[in-house]
Amino acid sequence: MTDAGRQQRGREIVEAYFGDDVPDAWREISQDLAELTESAAFGAIWTRPGLGLRDRALLAVGMTAAIGAQPQLAWHTRGALRAGHTPTEIREAVIQVVGF
Repeated sequence: MTDAGRQQRGREIVEAYFGDDVPDAWREISQDLAELTESAAFGAIWTRPGLGLRDRALLAVGMTAAIGAQPQLAWHTRGALRAGHTPTEIREAVIQVVGF
């Protein structure tokens, strides 16, 4: 897959997962960062076989909670809800990580 194809595929996942406004917010910070995130993180990693979006969403919530990345935790919580998790599942994932 070409870099442009990977970036487009990543942007589609980002928009489905976070909504349309998050990629635009990334671009306000840095166009290069937005393109790298869409291409590498979402276009190459989040599209790998073996885990669905719902599984990846809960992992992302746990990881961002574990490192204390508050803005990203809010984004991933929103994404996890959009991916089909309930507020209870998300809360329990955060409690699991924080209580570890």
